[in-house]
Amino acid sequence: MPTLPEEPKTIVNPERGIGLKDIVSSDRSTPVKKYGQLKVVGSKILSECGKPVQLAGMSLFWHQWSGKEFWNTNALGWLRDDWKIQYIRAPIGIELEDGYLEDPKTAETIIDNAIKAAIDKGLYIIVDWHANDMHLDLARDFFGRISKEYGSYPNIIYELFNEPSGRTPKDLDETWPQLKQYSEELIATIREHDPDNLIIVPTPFWDQLVDQVAKDPITVDSKGAPVKNIAYSLHFYAREHGEELRKRADIALAKGLPIWVTQCGRVGINFSSPRFENANLPDIKSWNVWQKWMDDNSISYCKWSLGTKDETSSSLYPTANPNGYWTNTDLTPEGIWNRNHFRERYSKGWSPGCD
Repeated sequence: MPTLPEEPKTIVNPERGIGLKDIVSSDRSTPVKKYGQLKVVGSKILSECGKPVQLAGMSLFWHQWSGKEFWNTNALGWLRDDWKIQYIRAPIGIELEDGYLEDPKTAETIIDNAIKAAIDKGLYIIVDWHANDMHLDLARDFFGRISKEYGSYPNIIYELFNEPSGRTPKDLDETWPQLKQYSEELIATIREHDPDNLIIVPTPFWDQLVDQVAKDPITVDSKGAPVKNIAYSLHFYAREHGEELRKRADIALAKGLPIWVTQCGRVGINFSSPRFENANLPDIKSWNVWQKWMDDNSISYCKWSLGTKDETSSSLYPTANPNGYWTNTDLTPEGIWNRNHFRERYSKGWSPGCD
């Protein structure tokens, strides 16, 4: 059972906004204090002082479903202090029920509170447009507002499109030329307000065809301005993906393409099966190969997910306190593994910072 820190003085309700003027980082040794303004040089992510950085974090669950109660300052503080994560990913669900298309006001309230919580706790946050289809005009409005309001904070990382879909690598719903044009438009929108923070660009077929992208990477935005601080998304699930996908990624890295694994897991892609069915168990051997590959290439990664849905990849049971303070009875088997994983990596030392 973890040792509980001092009880927070303020309990923040995720349904109630907090003002940026009231935000003061509560710890001088936070990840953002340690690494500062992230930047891309070649195929590497560097800290503000030019040292290679590999960040490890957790993805929250879709904003509109079970797990949205953890999108608050206290839960993020617990993840930073107890789990030792360095960033969170905040997926704003777009198409499905109660998503952004149906209720943009609620979605924007939730993401605003998550961003403010990350700033307060000194965590990086990937603002994830969690879509499987293109919605360029809506995405432009969303990222335009986010970059205008929060782009001055080095905490912010933009993920333009979650998992472009397809039936096979040759039968794609969104091809790389289409995704490239879409991304160039959104990069220009973001750069109107935020010239520096990282932007993560989608890759075709569920963020897997990074080798295709490396043949024709983005060099300018839709206004013809040269791009900088751009990385490309790779997703994997250890039980489903192996050597073939790593070969694609190796080709991309050899061509100088910077990669960020914005979603990964030890399980396969067979979600929604209840835990008692044992239908989607972790593949430990495959995960260890992937972990070594990410470590060898200094690639940042984000584990899925901090949710309560009854599936193997979820970290928490529905009884978990929305504000953190979780014991082993609150954590699923994968949640226990996740916590131990981040704490072990912390004990061995994160990437060197600028302090």
